Amino acid sequence: MARTRFVSNASGFTMIEVMVAIAIFSIGLMAMGTLQTAALMRTGDVTRKTEAWPLLAEQAERIKQLPFYLNVGAQTHPPELDAGGFGGPRSVVSPDGRYTIQWEVADDEAIVLQNETALPGVPVGTYTVQKRITMVAFGQGGNPLAPMAQVEFFKVWWATGVP
Repeated sequence: MARTRFVSNASGFTMIEVMVAIAIFSIGLMAMGTLQTAALMRTGDVTRKTEAWPLLAEQAERIKQLPFYLNVGAQTHPPELDAGGFGGPRSVVSPDGRYTIQWEVADDEAIVLQNETALPGVPVGTYTVQKRITMVAFGQGGNPLAPMAQVEFFKVWWATGVP
């Protein structure tokens, strides 16, 4: 019995196989490029938010340290604590100009003093005893509907020690 050998002169890849491999490789590279772009954008966003938080916390501390009333008898507040929407005296820009911190003040609770003995040294009248303050940090030119950082706290008036 004689053996027959089949010898092929074809070696390597066909043009179609090469084109399919290049197409698959190209799709993979495009997907990696898209993922890289998205990762860089998210990293930049996280960086900006990380920079905004300390600025927001610093401004919140400044507001917390303000006296509740400048004059209890006249019931005047510092301008930063006047009730109202965002903006006006309730807005500051960071030293580098990259962020704007805005806050909204809402008077939440009021008490009416019928006589001076209720709180010694405090004249009769209606006093706000609590303010809800919402602070928001925005990036310059950023979307006002998407703040970078936000915090809410209450400032409470304590009449102890009032002259």
